[in-house]
Amino acid sequence: MTELIFHHEASRLPQAAPGVIPVLMYGAGPPGQGCGSIGGPVHTAVRRLGVGVPECAHDFLTIAMAVTAADTFVSRETAEGQTEAADGWTRDLRLRIPLENPAPWQPIRPLLEEALRFLSADMWTLEFLSNGPCRPSPMRRGARIKLDGHDGACLFSGGLDSAIGVLDLLSAGRRPILVSHSYRGDAGMQERVWGQLPVDVSRFAANAHPTSNLGYTNDVQMRTRSFNFLAYGTLVAATLAQRGFVPEPAELILPENGLIALNPPLTARRIGALSTRTTHPHFLGLMRRLLDEVGLPVKITTTPYDLRTKGEMLQKCADQATLAQIAAKTVSCGKWKRTGRQCGKCVPCIIRRASFHAAGMRDLTPYEPDNQNLAAVLPRKEDADDLMALALAASRLATTDIARWVGRTGPLPRDTNMRQALLDVAHRGMSEVKDYLTSLGLIPCASLPSISTVTSTSILTPSP
Repeated sequence: MTELIFHHEASRLPQAAPGVIPVLMYGAGPPGQGCGSIGGPVHTAVRRLGVGVPECAHDFLTIAMAVTAADTFVSRETAEGQTEAADGWTRDLRLRIPLENPAPWQPIRPLLEEALRFLSADMWTLEFLSNGPCRPSPMRRGARIKLDGHDGACLFSGGLDSAIGVLDLLSAGRRPILVSHSYRGDAGMQERVWGQLPVDVSRFAANAHPTSNLGYTNDVQMRTRSFNFLAYGTLVAATLAQRGFVPEPAELILPENGLIALNPPLTARRIGALSTRTTHPHFLGLMRRLLDEVGLPVKITTTPYDLRTKGEMLQKCADQATLAQIAAKTVSCGKWKRTGRQCGKCVPCIIRRASFHAAGMRDLTPYEPDNQNLAAVLPRKEDADDLMALALAASRLATTDIARWVGRTGPLPRDTNMRQALLDVAHRGMSEVKDYLTSLGLIPCASLPSISTVTSTSILTPSP
């Protein structure tokens, strides 16, 4: 077990010790060796809202900062390179988190732990304490975020799905505040797309900026990144509602295509902890319950995108003219920061490429030159794992038990109609991949190995 102890005053933190990581909350940097800090720039972003934010929403943000710190600072391997868990993945995490008002959170602690366990495949134990960080004072002048004239919030990552979602909303006369999780590198991509939208809308952007002096590589998988993203969106939406800018509950919109949200495993080796669940219907259902029970006036909305494939999102976008201008500037690749280009060969990139093919649109995305031709990737075994896994899954689609396949990543809704609709979108989404790879001559392909030999831990990750 690893214990993380948080406080917003460095003097109140204990000394680092084996199995104990002190973390300075909303701190500019680690206060000592073996310590971490998180959220340094976040309070500046919150102050820019120009009004006081709701207490409960700010405490949710503090919890999300703590979860992000744990996910980042606790490696899935020890410093010696040996796995800490018997299954080589699961971590046992105990967090002691001071809040401004822990009372509303105590009764729902088991629900929150359940949601986090589903999201990251770790064991979470949360302890909420009093005397936590207070809400920052609103900025009274300077670069404040304009809130009036907006009617909700929409997560905006700079990805293709989020760009389409915003274009649809603007075309329907909606005016959401865009909410961005702006890690280094992502911010520039987000601002580039934001600047080409046809209507001026405000944007809230923050970087959790976790830093540490732990002496080993941090966990970069960030299974809980969506939890932090939701906390940002909830803070903005709750502020709009409780400060009278919109009626309660305020809408928080998550534009994510149905295949990526469900994220069924491509092979038997890509199940459970090796499949991300950031927008899975079960996780979002737990989050809706959490917001209701803690009393935050926010409604999470995924419709209609949870029942559309990525290709259908492209095809049905209400502003095709603007989409044509910005589509190539959006990012789907999880590895683009390594070279400054989208790789073109990972699962999100291949699904992206298949979506353009399905929509009958030219894909002008500048993928890495060596990977522009996917057929040339296949002989390079070290680069072709995702491509082979997708080709295998797509080639077996006709004989796949879709309900069993999709159900392997998590429970589906009990409502029969919704359940079937989700199974249908998974099938249509993989059909887009199959059609695309078939058009390239990669299905059928005699050089594909048996499914048991595809061993990489690469996964279906949600587009940013």
